Amino acid sequence: MKHKKSELTRARIIAAARPLFTEKGFDETSVAEICRESGVSNGALFHQFKVKEDIAFAVFSEVRGEFWDRVISAMVVHDDPLNGVEAAMRASFAYQQDNPGGAAFIKDITGAKWIENYAGENRELYDAGIQRGLAWARPHFESGHLPPISPDAFITLVSGAPQWIGRMIRIGMADSKFEDIADEMAVLIRRALTVR
Repeated sequence: MKHKKSELTRARIIAAARPLFTEKGFDETSVAEICRESGVSNGALFHQFKVKEDIAFAVFSEVRGEFWDRVISAMVVHDDPLNGVEAAMRASFAYQQDNPGGAAFIKDITGAKWIENYAGENRELYDAGIQRGLAWARPHFESGHLPPISPDAFITLVSGAPQWIGRMIRIGMADSKFEDIADEMAVLIRRALTVR
């Protein structure tokens, strides 16, 4: 019973922290706000999480997992590799449009110095996301329908570049519209991955 209560408390803290982090960002969210929104005491919060970064990483894991699921799910339903890659890239842009706070939080956290303390857990999250995509892509590489490229280059083309330009659009440093750049990127990715 005590274990179940602890799990519920932890879940309440994460659920309360998520909108705070995705709307305000890590730096602008205080532990006091998380306590107030979750209805737990400071002591109960720190019983579950040693530091604020632990809470942020728990939220990051959820948000990043949802992003990967959306991108990879869009890709793996296609038999044609170029259609799959394009669908994944478009899903990356769509996620950013539909979840600007979540997308911004992902980029902010991946750029934060403290995330290095979670390298092992972060690697597990990254690997879980890309392994599903690579399981779909591997037969296409082996059959010659996709050119041989490294897993990291493949994931960068599919989701990394869209995340980068999406961030530039969100913060006003790029003038493109999401739809226009997605169309342009679709052409470029197809061209880059077409086997000649």
